[in-house]
Amino acid sequence: MKKINILLTISLLLLTLAGITGISLIIKEDLNTDIRIRPLPPTLSAGSGFYDHSFELSMEADPGLKIFYTLDGSLPTTNSLLYEKPITISAAGGETVVPNMTKDWLNNGYESHDNTAVILRAVAVDSGQTASDCTAATYFFDKPKEDDLIISIIADPEDLFGENGIYVTGKEYDDWYLNGMEGPMPTPNYYKRGKEWERPAVMELFLNQESFLQQPVGIRIQGASARDGAYKRFSVYARKEYSNSSWFDVNLFGEKRSHAFALRSGFMNGYIQHLMQDRDVASAESTEVYVYLNGALWYLTIAQEKFTEKYFQEHYGVDDGNLVIAKGGIVTSGKEKDQSLYQNMYDFLNTHDMSQEEAYDQLNQIMDIQSYIDFSCINVYFANLDYSENKNVICWRAREREVGPYGDTRWRWALYDMDLENLDYGVHMEDINTFTMDTHYAGSAFNTRPMYAALKQNSRFRQQFVLSFMDMVNTDFTVQRASQAMDSWRITPPSWGMKEDWVQDFFPARTKAVTGYLAEEFELTGTQEQVTLSVNDASLGHLILNTITPDLKDGSWSGSYFTDYPVTVTAEADEGRHFIRWVSGEIVLEHPDEETITVKIPEGGLHLTAVFE
Repeated sequence: MKKINILLTISLLLLTLAGITGISLIIKEDLNTDIRIRPLPPTLSAGSGFYDHSFELSMEADPGLKIFYTLDGSLPTTNSLLYEKPITISAAGGETVVPNMTKDWLNNGYESHDNTAVILRAVAVDSGQTASDCTAATYFFDKPKEDDLIISIIADPEDLFGENGIYVTGKEYDDWYLNGMEGPMPTPNYYKRGKEWERPAVMELFLNQESFLQQPVGIRIQGASARDGAYKRFSVYARKEYSNSSWFDVNLFGEKRSHAFALRSGFMNGYIQHLMQDRDVASAESTEVYVYLNGALWYLTIAQEKFTEKYFQEHYGVDDGNLVIAKGGIVTSGKEKDQSLYQNMYDFLNTHDMSQEEAYDQLNQIMDIQSYIDFSCINVYFANLDYSENKNVICWRAREREVGPYGDTRWRWALYDMDLENLDYGVHMEDINTFTMDTHYAGSAFNTRPMYAALKQNSRFRQQFVLSFMDMVNTDFTVQRASQAMDSWRITPPSWGMKEDWVQDFFPARTKAVTGYLAEEFELTGTQEQVTLSVNDASLGHLILNTITPDLKDGSWSGSYFTDYPVTVTAEADEGRHFIRWVSGEIVLEHPDEETITVKIPEGGLHLTAVFE
């Protein structure tokens, strides 16, 4: 008997968490098998989708069950509408129009949208007051473009706009405000963070007017200053407690599974991360979406993967329970010893002479220096003035060593919040000297920050930084590559205030300006010359130049480099093929038969041909 009571308590708690509140719920038990029996959820005569005209919706449940439903996004209870006959679903709403807190909020002095959908939620309840899982559907009457991606979020309005709702200031703040604002100001609800301020919801996705995913999820308010806006952004999480899975049931961002994403604005943040996926720095994929909240068109925004433990597990193969993530210099795992792992980097920098090669090699066992360089080069190139070593930066590592290339316990970097606060400096974005300009929100200039300043004392770091920067200039930051990334990205630039020819204008101008700043920063005295690489047959092998793999499908590739530093080139033959030798018309090669060679760039440029057979 005690066992049954405990199971009943747990079951009631789980159902409460699932949101079936307001019903006096009883869980039936099969005493022979100890399995709880719940009614099957109602079935609908019409599924979620887009409709040209109103229609009659029928709902069915097993004999002896009653169906209760809502049309405002709230969870059905025995106090909700009782289904007795087919109901009319139309562009004006359901047959019985009920108050909708979401739409009240939408029309309460904020921009009004004509686009709305009908939201239906229904449960089946037996004579013992046992409720089924909740059936949900979204019915649209406005046809989207064929390639529009739409997210319908269904959440109980009380969880959003009630006294304890995550979208509002909340009762504690309101009482303080209405009573003369005496004493410390309570934190508004929408500024509160953590799992306590996550609420259950249902997310449904539509593409080409077809629903392809419906899944229970958790939602939180997302962002920093964006929390002050009328139309707040959400973070959306897949969790076992909602859907028995920590992953979304379809891959939302390419071939990898996704655990969480943020609905956030920020054209540049999404585009830069989409462009830079070939570098040694984590980047989150994103896509453009229309978001409906309880049937009301809320906004056009960008859905972007979140850097959670499960993201790094899926993309880098590190066990999610073994991951340490530092955001803005603060470790988020909640384990005190993890913060010391992050502090170890700075302790090492403060106690070692980084001009010494031994110290540089030792530091490279604590942090992936190439990852830090890539992260820095990307932020410098795009003139990001809204980050520092303690703001808008994410680092991650494996806590304990494990098998795999990323289980080496070194800190690595992730691109984060690159919306580029650079509008108030009186300088066009392409002309900003990111090395030397102080910032409004992130403190002193980049070249004064502790980690960079310490590393710059090392000659190998300086060479590695300059070569990596020019590698990106000659690949990722070319108009061709940048245009390809823009064309393959699921975003319409004009929707975000970007000119159609932005790529063609920005990248040449920025490259010209920033390579000049690079030369000043590293006191380069050489000239920029062309390095041209070719192969005798592109089907036989490929080449690696410094940190890049040039595109040789046309037989040759060319890029500009400073003559201050030599370039390193490796020839890699494909399976069943063999590298023979290097050939150059400008210089005599000391070891032309070695696969990897390091070569100084002469005035007038360098031509290297790899011969395979």
